[in-house]
Amino acid sequence: MKQLFYTLLICLLFTVNVSYAQDGGQIQIDEKTIIKNEKGEIISLTSFMKMMPTGDWSITQKKDKDGKMYIQLKKSNAEEKAMMLKMMSGSKGEESRVGKKAPDFQFTDINGNIISSENTKGKIVVLNFWFTTCKPCINEIPELNEVYAKYKDNKDIVFASISFEKQDKVERFLKKKPINYPVVANSKVEIGKFAFNGYPTNVVIGKDGKYAEFITTGGFPGIGEHIDTSITEALK
Repeated sequence: MKQLFYTLLICLLFTVNVSYAQDGGQIQIDEKTIIKNEKGEIISLTSFMKMMPTGDWSITQKKDKDGKMYIQLKKSNAEEKAMMLKMMSGSKGEESRVGKKAPDFQFTDINGNIISSENTKGKIVVLNFWFTTCKPCINEIPELNEVYAKYKDNKDIVFASISFEKQDKVERFLKKKPINYPVVANSKVEIGKFAFNGYPTNVVIGKDGKYAEFITTGGFPGIGEHIDTSITEALK
């Protein structure tokens, strides 16, 4: 039976564990996934990511005549679009976490440095949750590096990039795609405290320990500017 899935961005379809994604009924999409538009034409992952935030499209998982899985886009009806746009309101809607206390945390980066809710009290904390095969996560790295470069000399702002993957895998990735601020690996348990549903997720925690921003729609162009704005507001 075909099952329709709603998403506000492809990033929400990437999960920590592939088997969990399948058992949970979600679709996992990466750069190898075949995606077809309404006309049946294959489109790129980048095009797909640009289309989804409009709310005009929903997706269905299908099989071609050879049994190969692909993603089919179709025009959303009014009800589907309303649901999509409600999801897109995300952190700014009624389900917003902004203004609520962030969980206590303690991460150890790959150089052995501890980043915790205790030693960052009174500071702004910018957390990026990602993994090495998540295309949207990779796409946003240059923008996040730019934001870090702007604030790296500000001792009141702490950055950390956090993955659930093993350290050796993360370190191999970083040789090809450097992340310029502290990177944390093997942190599945601590990540779970933040209770989000997809990757990448970006969080800004204010000096008061409360969420200044909680972005579960990362991976889109302009994410760096969005985080920069959140940091600026939190500094006031």
